[in-house]
Amino acid sequence: MPGVMDGVKVVEVGHVVAIPAAASIMGDCGADVIKVEPLTGDQSRTFRGSEINPGFYLHNRSKRAMAVNLKDEAGKKIVYEMCKDADVFLTNYRQEALLKLGMDYDSIAAVNPKIVYGIVTAYGTTGPDKDMPGYDFAAGWARSGIQYMLTVPGSLPPTSRPGIIDRVSSMQIFGGIAAALYNRERTGRGQKVEFNLYHTGVWMVGADIMDALVGVPLRITDPDKSDNPFYDVYFTKDERWLQLTAGDRYAAASDPTGAAFWGRFTTALDRPDLASDPRFQTTALRQEHRAELKPMLEAEFRTRTYAEWEVRLRANDLMYGPILSPIDVMTDPQALANNFFDEIDQPGVGKLKLINEPVRFVQDPASIQSVVPGLGEHTDEVLASLGYTAEQIADMHEKKVVR
Repeated sequence: MPGVMDGVKVVEVGHVVAIPAAASIMGDCGADVIKVEPLTGDQSRTFRGSEINPGFYLHNRSKRAMAVNLKDEAGKKIVYEMCKDADVFLTNYRQEALLKLGMDYDSIAAVNPKIVYGIVTAYGTTGPDKDMPGYDFAAGWARSGIQYMLTVPGSLPPTSRPGIIDRVSSMQIFGGIAAALYNRERTGRGQKVEFNLYHTGVWMVGADIMDALVGVPLRITDPDKSDNPFYDVYFTKDERWLQLTAGDRYAAASDPTGAAFWGRFTTALDRPDLASDPRFQTTALRQEHRAELKPMLEAEFRTRTYAEWEVRLRANDLMYGPILSPIDVMTDPQALANNFFDEIDQPGVGKLKLINEPVRFVQDPASIQSVVPGLGEHTDEVLASLGYTAEQIADMHEKKVVR
């Protein structure tokens, strides 16, 4: 079944996560994505110190792959030929490298003025740090304010997980490129679309950045000094963690809303004494006496198993969530019911489960179109489609223009 991007041709000159992940989503949606790698391959193929890097499989399915020496004029010409009838060019190479390789916007647009050119940088294409290198750990996690806001006072700043900002960026890239393609359908104009990891991080921590912009004190959370015991974690009788996200968050909430919440919450706890306790009758009072309330709640949550709390919290329409490990997520019934995962038969690996893209097109669903390609697997196929003869292709292999 054709996807929503069926017929779209994408040339990816990218590496690691942000651009490859975005291109993979486009491939899942039916686009013909050609991944152009150096002769040595995308460095993330062997990030785990072996030929098997699970993250590479996640970010590179639903593509064809070719290996081209872009430092060679003949290699550069190949990419230009590909771009002549391409719809999208995607890259996250550094700007200096793109200029040297002739893969910058002006060079690609000269070949195809209607192309949509997407570029991801660490810090943007202007400003004093435009040429600085940066993965998402530094640009998106640390500099944006996320790491600062998650640091518990007196503790070391927490590290990020691999590729978090990159994968969020990949969804922004997908949306931005789709919007540019839609605009081209209406106007006939291609354009350059810029993304950067720093800005993605700032967008992700936008509530706190907005507090800073309007002069509101920052709300750094110390687990030992809970600002709101209803947005906190609790340990259950069977030694599981539960994240409570109940709806009594702000002291300014209306009293009827707070009263309704408190009634349901104390019913779930089976604590009518708390329901009538004068210290906790309003949202404002519960905030005022949170230091007394939090230990009471901790003691209550330790009296029942997680499964028992699930029944009680659901029955009273209260928000909560289990704190799961990645291993737990693999078998979570809700994840399985919503088709979070798919399985491919990956050459050299065997049966391999992958995460599906988080966008669901109901009438034209996306799906993994093909397995993850080997380095240069489709080089000859793509060259032949561009009109190169078998002799020319063999000559380019011999001269190490392609692999």
